[in-house]
Amino acid sequence: MQGYGSRRPQEAGGRTETASKPVDTVRVLVVRYCRARIGRRSGTYEVADAIAKAGCREVLAGAAGATALLTFAYDVTRGLVDDFHRTTTELSNPLSGLPDQQREIMVLRSLVGLSTDDTALALGCTVQAVRLGQHRALTALRPTPA
Repeated sequence: MQGYGSRRPQEAGGRTETASKPVDTVRVLVVRYCRARIGRRSGTYEVADAIAKAGCREVLAGAAGATALLTFAYDVTRGLVDDFHRTTTELSNPLSGLPDQQREIMVLRSLVGLSTDDTALALGCTVQAVRLGQHRALTALRPTPA
């Protein structure tokens, strides 16, 4: 995952330092989200990483005016991933049968690894709504007994 700005030269002494923690955290979450929603294409994550890179650029460009960075990053990245999905034909995915809100909860909680609090913040809903949505999604995904 080259080029995601993990290190930059420091002004004095030629030493390097890592980028700020919030930027690194958002970058990691954006990449995880894109990889979870897009997956591998031709055996690699190149497409997902390219969309994540574009998402990170948009988030950095508009972060100054954002009230909640996580919510802003989620909205930007979800828009880019949704645009990608509209322009491609999709393979069968078990999550595709879920309502949008439940699918997003499952992606953010299970694949990206956000807490219920962070998922609620990103989606703009309550923690209780996240828990209920996850429960309903898991119930819908569970195989019915024969």
